[in-house]
Amino acid sequence: MPSGISNILPSVLKARPALQDETTTPQQLKPGIARVTTPEETKIFICKLDDCNRLFPSKERLMAHRKRDHGSGEEGEIISWNL
Repeated sequence: MPSGISNILPSVLKARPALQDETTTPQQLKPGIARVTTPEETKIFICKLDDCNRLFPSKERLMAHRKRDHGSGEEGEIISWNL
């Protein structure tokens, strides 16, 4: 980790209330749709702009979120691993 980064990034993200999923149907939850993965094979990008803390599977998705929801194309304040 580059020097100074550990002073910027929190070790624990702020908790927020979860939103209830009102769109998923029982058919979408049937077996075979999901699988168990490991941290080694899962990329995660976390948006830290304005303490957003939303998770994304790719940098492209994170940047689209920032343009849409934050009105910014800024590439700073990203937490990621397994790149």
